[in-house]
Amino acid sequence: MGRGAILPAMDFEFHHTVPAEPEEVAEVLLDRKFQSSLSKLDGLSERKVLSQKKDGDGLVVRRIRCVLDIDITGVAKKFIGDGDPAWVEEATWHPDEMLWRWEVHPELGGELLEASGAIALKPVKGGKTKRLVTGEIKVRVPIYGSKVEGWVVHGLESAYEDEAAHLTEWLGST
Repeated sequence: MGRGAILPAMDFEFHHTVPAEPEEVAEVLLDRKFQSSLSKLDGLSERKVLSQKKDGDGLVVRRIRCVLDIDITGVAKKFIGDGDPAWVEEATWHPDEMLWRWEVHPELGGELLEASGAIALKPVKGGKTKRLVTGEIKVRVPIYGSKVEGWVVHGLESAYEDEAAHLTEWLGST
Protein backbone atom coordinates (compact mmCIF):
# COMPACT_ATOMS: atom_id res chain seq x y z
CA MET A 1 0.00 0.00 0.00
CA GLY A 2 1.22 3.44 -0.84
CA ARG A 3 1.24 6.55 1.28
CA GLY A 4 -2.26 7.79 1.99
CA ALA A 5 -3.87 4.45 1.17
CA ILE A 6 -7.16 3.83 2.91
CA LEU A 7 -6.83 1.01 5.41
CA PRO A 8 -9.90 -0.96 6.44
CA ALA A 9 -11.49 -0.25 9.79
CA MET A 10 -12.63 -2.86 12.26
CA ASP A 11 -16.40 -3.10 12.57
CA PHE A 12 -17.87 -4.56 15.72
CA GLU A 13 -21.26 -5.50 17.10
CA PHE A 14 -22.42 -7.02 20.36
CA HIS A 15 -25.67 -7.10 22.28
CA HIS A 16 -27.12 -7.72 25.71
CA THR A 17 -30.64 -8.56 26.79
CA VAL A 18 -31.89 -6.57 29.76
CA PRO A 19 -34.99 -7.61 31.77
CA ALA A 20 -37.02 -4.40 31.35
CA GLU A 21 -38.89 -2.43 28.69
CA PRO A 22 -36.78 -0.07 26.51
CA GLU A 23 -38.25 3.07 28.12
CA GLU A 24 -37.27 1.84 31.60
CA VAL A 25 -33.78 0.91 30.40
CA ALA A 26 -33.40 4.34 28.78
CA GLU A 27 -34.49 6.05 32.01
CA VAL A 28 -31.80 4.22 33.99
CA LEU A 29 -29.12 4.84 31.37
CA LEU A 30 -29.92 8.56 31.58
CA ASP A 31 -29.79 8.57 35.39
CA ARG A 32 -26.66 10.40 36.59
CA LYS A 33 -26.63 8.34 39.80
CA PHE A 34 -26.51 5.12 37.77
CA GLN A 35 -23.84 6.51 35.47
CA SER A 36 -21.73 7.54 38.47
CA SER A 37 -21.94 3.97 39.78
CA LEU A 38 -20.03 2.79 36.69
CA SER A 39 -16.71 4.39 37.59
CA LYS A 40 -14.82 1.09 37.23
CA LEU A 41 -15.93 -1.39 34.60
CA ASP A 42 -14.17 -4.46 33.25
CA GLY A 43 -11.92 -3.44 30.39
CA LEU A 44 -11.56 0.13 31.70
CA SER A 45 -9.34 1.34 34.53
CA GLU A 46 -11.32 4.58 34.75
CA ARG A 47 -14.70 5.88 33.64
CA LYS A 48 -16.03 9.29 34.62
CA VAL A 49 -19.05 11.28 33.46
CA LEU A 50 -17.78 14.74 32.54
CA SER A 51 -21.13 16.24 31.57
CA GLN A 52 -24.69 15.41 30.64
CA LYS A 53 -26.99 18.05 29.19
CA LYS A 54 -30.52 17.90 27.81
CA ASP A 55 -31.63 20.28 25.08
CA GLY A 56 -35.10 21.53 24.16
CA ASP A 57 -35.71 18.74 21.62
CA GLY A 58 -35.25 15.99 24.21
CA LEU A 59 -31.77 15.14 22.95
CA VAL A 60 -29.22 14.44 25.68
CA VAL A 61 -25.49 14.92 25.12
CA ARG A 62 -23.20 13.06 27.49
CA ARG A 63 -19.40 13.20 27.67
CA ILE A 64 -17.57 10.37 29.45
CA ARG A 65 -13.82 9.99 29.93
CA CYS A 66 -12.62 6.41 29.63
CA VAL A 67 -9.19 4.87 30.17
CA LEU A 68 -8.56 1.46 28.63
CA ASP A 69 -7.26 -1.07 31.16
CA ILE A 70 -4.30 -2.30 29.15
CA ASP A 71 -0.54 -2.00 29.25
CA ILE A 72 0.49 -0.95 25.76
CA THR A 73 4.11 -1.77 25.00
CA GLY A 74 6.45 -2.04 22.07
CA VAL A 75 5.93 -0.33 18.75
CA ALA A 76 2.34 0.71 19.50
CA LYS A 77 3.56 2.67 22.55
CA LYS A 78 6.01 4.51 20.31
CA PHE A 79 3.07 5.99 18.43
CA ILE A 80 0.81 6.92 21.36
CA GLY A 81 3.44 7.92 23.91
CA ASP A 82 3.69 7.34 27.65
CA GLY A 83 0.20 8.48 28.64
CA ASP A 84 -2.81 6.33 29.34
CA PRO A 85 -4.84 5.04 26.38
CA ALA A 86 -7.74 7.39 27.16
CA TRP A 87 -10.54 9.10 25.28
CA VAL A 88 -13.65 11.15 25.77
CA GLU A 89 -16.77 9.52 24.43
CA GLU A 90 -19.38 12.03 23.29
CA ALA A 91 -22.79 10.44 22.90
CA THR A 92 -26.14 11.92 21.92
CA TRP A 93 -29.39 10.29 23.03
CA HIS A 94 -32.19 10.43 20.44
CA PRO A 95 -35.34 9.55 22.42
CA ASP A 96 -37.62 9.18 19.38
CA GLU A 97 -35.30 6.52 17.97
CA MET A 98 -34.30 4.98 21.34
CA LEU A 99 -30.73 5.38 20.11
CA TRP A 100 -27.38 6.74 21.30
CA ARG A 101 -24.98 7.92 18.59
CA TRP A 102 -21.41 8.17 19.85
CA GLU A 103 -17.90 9.04 18.80
CA VAL A 104 -14.60 9.09 20.64
CA HIS A 105 -12.06 11.87 20.95
CA PRO A 106 -8.67 10.40 21.92
CA GLU A 107 -6.50 12.22 24.43
CA LEU A 108 -3.27 10.92 22.87
CA GLY A 109 -2.43 10.55 19.21
CA GLY A 110 -5.82 11.93 18.18
CA GLU A 111 -5.12 11.57 14.50
CA LEU A 112 -4.28 7.90 15.01
CA LEU A 113 -7.68 6.76 16.31
CA GLU A 114 -11.19 7.18 14.98
CA ALA A 115 -14.17 5.40 16.49
CA SER A 116 -17.91 5.92 16.29
CA GLY A 117 -21.08 3.94 16.52
CA ALA A 118 -24.54 3.58 17.99
CA ILE A 119 -26.36 1.90 20.84
CA ALA A 120 -29.95 0.96 20.06
CA LEU A 121 -32.59 -0.18 22.55
CA LYS A 122 -35.01 -2.63 20.93
CA PRO A 123 -38.01 -4.32 22.54
CA VAL A 124 -38.00 -8.12 22.68
CA LYS A 125 -40.62 -10.61 23.84
CA GLY A 126 -41.31 -10.90 27.52
CA GLY A 127 -40.95 -7.20 28.34
CA LYS A 128 -37.20 -7.21 27.76
CA THR A 129 -34.81 -4.98 25.85
CA LYS A 130 -32.03 -5.89 23.46
CA ARG A 131 -29.23 -3.32 23.71
CA LEU A 132 -27.34 -3.48 20.42
CA VAL A 133 -23.91 -1.85 20.34
CA THR A 134 -22.41 -1.31 16.90
CA GLY A 135 -19.38 0.62 15.83
CA GLU A 136 -16.31 1.09 13.74
CA ILE A 137 -12.78 1.71 14.89
CA LYS A 138 -9.70 2.62 12.93
CA VAL A 139 -6.20 2.84 14.40
CA ARG A 140 -3.58 4.32 12.08
CA VAL A 141 -0.47 2.63 13.39
CA PRO A 142 1.56 0.84 10.72
CA ILE A 143 1.59 -2.95 11.02
CA TYR A 144 0.11 -2.96 14.56
CA GLY A 145 -3.09 -0.96 13.88
CA SER A 146 -5.39 -3.97 13.62
CA LYS A 147 -3.90 -5.44 16.81
CA VAL A 148 -4.57 -2.20 18.72
CA GLU A 149 -8.09 -2.09 17.25
CA GLY A 150 -8.65 -5.57 18.64
CA TRP A 151 -7.45 -4.47 22.10
CA VAL A 152 -9.82 -1.50 22.08
CA VAL A 153 -12.80 -3.54 20.86
CA HIS A 154 -12.10 -6.20 23.51
CA GLY A 155 -11.97 -3.49 26.20
CA LEU A 156 -15.23 -1.97 24.97
CA GLU A 157 -16.96 -5.33 24.86
CA SER A 158 -15.83 -6.15 28.40
CA ALA A 159 -17.01 -2.74 29.64
CA TYR A 160 -20.42 -3.04 27.98
CA GLU A 161 -20.90 -6.59 29.33
CA ASP A 162 -20.07 -5.38 32.83
CA GLU A 163 -22.36 -2.36 32.39
CA ALA A 164 -25.20 -4.69 31.30
CA ALA A 165 -24.73 -6.72 34.50
CA HIS A 166 -24.83 -3.51 36.60
CA LEU A 167 -27.89 -2.34 34.65
CA THR A 168 -29.72 -5.62 35.29
CA GLU A 169 -28.82 -5.44 38.98
CA TRP A 170 -29.91 -1.78 39.20
CA LEU A 171 -33.24 -2.55 37.52
CA GLY A 172 -33.83 -5.41 39.95
CA SER A 173 -33.29 -3.14 42.95
CA THR A 174 -35.78 -0.46 41.87
